[in-house]
Amino acid sequence: MVKGGFLQALKESVLIEKPKLNAQLTFDKKLLMDIFLLMVGGACTSLQGAVNGSMSIHINGGFSSWLSFAIGSVLLFVFFMLDTRGGRSINWKNSVKTAPWWCWFGGIPGAAFVLFITLFIPYRGAAVVSGITICAQMVTSLFVDCFAFFGCTHRPATIPRLVGICLLIAGVLMVALG
Repeated sequence: MVKGGFLQALKESVLIEKPKLNAQLTFDKKLLMDIFLLMVGGACTSLQGAVNGSMSIHINGGFSSWLSFAIGSVLLFVFFMLDTRGGRSINWKNSVKTAPWWCWFGGIPGAAFVLFITLFIPYRGAAVVSGITICAQMVTSLFVDCFAFFGCTHRPATIPRLVGICLLIAGVLMVALG
């Protein structure tokens, strides 16, 4: 093992600092729009699970998940065509050469997510399934940020972030067990 490899990466990924009680927050129109659109996206995730779960009761979980991806793919293709002027604004040759191999498989986790929520919501409930998946998203995202996986910017796990994750897990446990 490389000297200081894993332990050094762990030390660099967790930052213990005093919380900033009077930190200055600046809100601009772009930040507010980003927050709004991300809230819409989060609501859509919960609605998608509930709708797909309902369909899985009447038809089949696998088909429900496939149909969700098929319809979503059509809408995303239309957005792609509008956003890139039919693909003309992309340097395809360079993109294929420079993109890491793993970024071509981003649909696999999305498909797994859609399939699992479709299968579990009918008998676990939307709140429990959404809560558990949100917890898993936050914990995984914290690791991605801490270790700068997949080309993401390094953002250490500060004490407030870790406390927030613990509170989130406690909240989901209260929803799931209550």
